[in-house]
Amino acid sequence: MSRFFVLIFCGFFLLLVSESQFIYAQDSDSLYWQSNIYPLEISGDSSFGSFSALDSIVGQYRFFFTAEQHWRTINTQIQFAFLTYLHRKAGVRNLILEGGFTYGYLINRYLETGDDRLLKKVLNDIPVCPEDQLNMFEKLRNYNLQFPPEDRIMVTGIDLEHSEELALQGLHTLLSEEREPSAAIAPMIRQIAELHQSKVLEVKKIRHLFRILQADFKRHDSEHAAYWGDNYPLVRLINENAIAGKSFSLIRAILFKKTWETREKQMFANFIALQPRMNPGNYYAQFGALHTDIKTSINWKFPSLAHRLNFFDESPVSGEVMTVSRYFRRMAADYNRIGEEDKLTRMVNFAEANYSNPIILCSMIGPNSPFAEMSKTFQYIMLLDPGAEAPPCE
Repeated sequence: MSRFFVLIFCGFFLLLVSESQFIYAQDSDSLYWQSNIYPLEISGDSSFGSFSALDSIVGQYRFFFTAEQHWRTINTQIQFAFLTYLHRKAGVRNLILEGGFTYGYLINRYLETGDDRLLKKVLNDIPVCPEDQLNMFEKLRNYNLQFPPEDRIMVTGIDLEHSEELALQGLHTLLSEEREPSAAIAPMIRQIAELHQSKVLEVKKIRHLFRILQADFKRHDSEHAAYWGDNYPLVRLINENAIAGKSFSLIRAILFKKTWETREKQMFANFIALQPRMNPGNYYAQFGALHTDIKTSINWKFPSLAHRLNFFDESPVSGEVMTVSRYFRRMAADYNRIGEEDKLTRMVNFAEANYSNPIILCSMIGPNSPFAEMSKTFQYIMLLDPGAEAPPCE
């Protein structure tokens, strides 16, 4: 009998130990979430009081990413809130756009001059939530005017040139008013001006122009360099990205993953080429979610733009990239193979049960993080109020 009671006692003791370890693990996670969840307000908080918990974090970085789901009205609200906070607290002076160089170049001219014809022209050719973007860039111009020129925010597009007409307008805007072209390149320069000024713009003719201009650069490099002056690298970059943009399409990207990889490489190269021309200071960008994964994601087997910026030696911001990814309900299921989907679900439930803010920021990389594997892809995850995220834009 005594042996029987010993067995019962030992079993009961083991049950208590295992249960206490389980409770301790749960409490440990809860303590982590209490310390590493940041409820944010993105409107009506000009003092950025809700962002203050990030003040000690952002000083560690130079390039900041937030992820967006395209065609959502909340995107520009998030973009403007993070941009203005980071401008004041993290030395950000550059807004990096998921659009071609000419997209950013013409918006910059609007920010400097207030000529809203430029802004409307750009947004007509890049019709992603045009009303929301119009309002945001108008707000950005008014915001910039509060500061001296050296402290204002500059915008730069580093993507492929997806609009042939905008790329042509960019080339036309950069035509020299001070220098006459040599006889060897005069016909080419005249063709750019005439095509831009024609009443009917034919896409095929514009695409053909980019091809023959590329060949003309090779034949008459020194003449073009003398004519375009300091803008010659920009002219070549616009033309190169216009040709690359022609070959990119969502259908090709879905069928051939290599298409995405080529685009990531080109955006990274564009940033490196354009970075010396940007404002002194740090950088903020809001791109589609997959571009912002800090490491190769489950969906892409090649380095994302954020990964290249943070880990490639040639990057001017290597080791200094902070990414805020977008949370999607399917994420837990997508990442169930790494064994952390339950922890992610509990964290989301904890955040939503305790905070009612439209955006809740959750750290994957805080001290004693339970996300050993997931943190390799996501540094921070942004939970959005479904009601605020739901309305798509036209």
